[in-house]
Amino acid sequence: MKHHFQLFSLVIIASFVAIFTQTGCKENTLIKSKVLPSNNTVGISSIQLSVTTHTYYDDTAITSTDIGGIPCYQGVGTFYDPFFGTMTGSTYFQISYGGTIGNPFTSPYVIDSAILVLPSSGFIYGDTTGLSSTTPIYQTYQAFYILDTLGNPAITNYYSYNSKPIDLTNPLSDPVTINLAQLTDSFGTNLEDYNTPALRMKLRLPALLKYLTPALNILSTSTNLPQDFFDAFHGICIMPTNTQASVPSTGQSSAMPYFVLNGTNPYNEAGILIYSHDGSQPTPAIDTMPAIYNFDPTVCAHFNNITRSYKNFPVNSLLHSTLPNDSIIVLQNQPGASLDVIIHGIKSIPPGVVLNNAQLQINLLPQYTTDTAELPERLYPIGIGTPSYPTGVGNGVAYTLADRYPTTSLTPVTYMDGFYHFLTTANNNAIRTYTINIPREIMAAIAAGSDTVHMHINGTEDFYGAFKMVAGGGTYSNPLYQPKFVVTYSKLN
Repeated sequence: MKHHFQLFSLVIIASFVAIFTQTGCKENTLIKSKVLPSNNTVGISSIQLSVTTHTYYDDTAITSTDIGGIPCYQGVGTFYDPFFGTMTGSTYFQISYGGTIGNPFTSPYVIDSAILVLPSSGFIYGDTTGLSSTTPIYQTYQAFYILDTLGNPAITNYYSYNSKPIDLTNPLSDPVTINLAQLTDSFGTNLEDYNTPALRMKLRLPALLKYLTPALNILSTSTNLPQDFFDAFHGICIMPTNTQASVPSTGQSSAMPYFVLNGTNPYNEAGILIYSHDGSQPTPAIDTMPAIYNFDPTVCAHFNNITRSYKNFPVNSLLHSTLPNDSIIVLQNQPGASLDVIIHGIKSIPPGVVLNNAQLQINLLPQYTTDTAELPERLYPIGIGTPSYPTGVGNGVAYTLADRYPTTSLTPVTYMDGFYHFLTTANNNAIRTYTINIPREIMAAIAAGSDTVHMHINGTEDFYGAFKMVAGGGTYSNPLYQPKFVVTYSKLN
């Protein structure tokens, strides 16, 4: 089951989808245009420009992003894909002292136990058929103390390739193996806050208190909170300890869960719950409300480390291709494979015409698209400067496409589209096609006298590393699945 979440939690519904026809071979023509007149309308014409495609690796996504009210998703676990290789995810995060001033665990109070909670987001990426079968899917995790500070989250960015040293000699927990089915609650039967689906790990008290006690003692004397607390207790790392856990054996599926750091109450936020009792009482009272040290997105730093291995997998040859135009292209959420696209022949557009639209069409290969739940929900293009275009942008430097302005509005994003659609060709072939509309960028290129527009295309930045697609490249053997760039225009007279 696929849950669609976008960065900024935006649900953007396109009010129209502009699909344009093209001149030339009719077997490649997309029909059912819903907005603009088709090519047989008086004064309306179209031209198809050539497209060069490659696959490259992109790890520029910031995995420490925190925007108020938006879930901080973290992919933690291991994942195996026979085409795309392996992926391993770990989370690093700070915890806050909350409203506690001082150490609440001094005599006569005695700590009984400490539980680390990492709530499930409800999303598990990959083949989840095992969740409802007799063959469960397991992941094994362990918690460690971070030996270096994470810094101020307001000014410090972390990427998927970043890491921090951890105390391997004194782990905060023993390895914990869970069945991923325990992280789901599809029927809503688990309604109490304290039963929120989550990874729960019993912590080793000596290892935890070695680092937490000095930090709690600082609270009563510090004049520089919360920084002094974070300098004393750097944070927690949760990582998979069995890197082979997701490699399928007979009857076993591979899947990677995504967790969430921030929530609405102590039981659906990442953090530590410490239970204690008054040791001076002859009969210790039963623990009720624990002391809570949770992830607070307003002050706590975090990041998601994602490591991929492509060696000996088919995708590796695409990432290292030296061909001038590849026949197959692939894309994953960052960090991962992304698309490099160059549109050629802009000068062949007749001068003096009015552009109705200019649309890039990326067509998925059906033999690789067996599970639509694994497709990226949306594609996002950015411009890449060439030696002569745009003016003032250096060669290879990223820039915002003209169609994305104003960046403060969602209207341009809606028009640019980026979603995939079922489209029908003139001979009734149905294909899945991602469409991206950039007429203003093409008009800017025409005005600048440029014959090309260079773009990079990525997936969303919510579930880092998840989702995948395989599409036809510029030299794919069947022209039906080659990418197309169709310009539809009107003549003034």
